[in-house]
Amino acid sequence: MASGFQQSLNQLSPNFYRVSCAFSGGTGTYPTADGNDNGAVNPTDWNGFATLPSNAVNASRVARGNLRWQAILEELMKHSDAQILDVTVTSAGNTNANNQPTALAFTVKYERDDFVLQALNGTTDIGGNAINTVAKAVKHLVVSGIQRGGTSGYTKKYRVYDPTGSAELIIPITITRPDADADVYADVTVSLVDTVTLVNA
Repeated sequence: MASGFQQSLNQLSPNFYRVSCAFSGGTGTYPTADGNDNGAVNPTDWNGFATLPSNAVNASRVARGNLRWQAILEELMKHSDAQILDVTVTSAGNTNANNQPTALAFTVKYERDDFVLQALNGTTDIGGNAINTVAKAVKHLVVSGIQRGGTSGYTKKYRVYDPTGSAELIIPITITRPDADADVYADVTVSLVDTVTLVNA
């Protein structure tokens, strides 16, 4: 019988991927005016802000940003269980729901990231590039979430703040892509985290 530590080939082997999305100053354009293409991506729902949406246009924009975040999560979990860690949102005022995010970063943890690559390996991603690494697969999934709805639109009943009644409505919200696939793709970066230290205390 062998002695000492034995490495099992069947053990879970987590990998971490850092995702960064630019919604301002990059290649893509993320509209702030009223329309189904606004909202960027926002992990925070309306009730997570100290300053709530001041009007119906801003309330819908917050909902669209949050709906795109949910779309990203659904895409990332299509092929393997994922954990989302260390989410950082940048905006002109992170506590004010009237400000659209200008950047977003988060870490995706996969216990079995091979499943993600196996599902997409050899296919062409949304930016027109061949998928041959997990990082490229993750980027494709993130951009697919941002672009959900394309130019025709994706509609779902969603939580939207009602400024007139200081309450919440459940109404249909439609999202379309903020910009062309190639432009949004250019503003998303994904890299494998090669260190065990993810967050500084």
